[in-house]
Formats: sequence, structure tokens, C-alpha cells
Amino acid sequence: MTTIVFAMIIILAVAATIVGLVAVGLQGRGRDRAPRLAEKMTLAAEHLNGDTEPPEKFVRLVESRLPH
Repeated sequence: MTTIVFAMIIILAVAATIVGLVAVGLQGRGRDRAPRLAEKMTLAAEHLNGDTEPPEKFVRLVESRLPH
């Protein structure tokens, strides 16, 4: 039962994130109200879509975790 509740919380968080990306970041209505947040959401959406290069810090983190 606990696993089901935990999984549902994760699913709802993912759904809320997607709604936030669409409503604020991708030229939605919230862009006028919170332009800084919209810019960060747009960048996050571009990264999720694979449209931009990953940040250098992230690349270094992944490379340091990979076995040689």
C-alpha cells in the first residue's frame, strides 16, 4: 500500500512539472507574470527535449561517475 501511495505522489509530481512547463515556460500565459521563472522553465523544457547541450557541470558529474 505504501508503494502505491509513493508511486502516485511521484506521478502527480511529474504531471505538475509538465503542466508548469507548458503553462509558464513554453510561451504560455504565465510568461508575463513571471518572466524569470518562464526563462528557466523554457531552458528546462529544451533540455528535456534534447534541443540544447547539457550544462558543463552535469557533463562533468556524469563523466566522473562512469567507470573507466
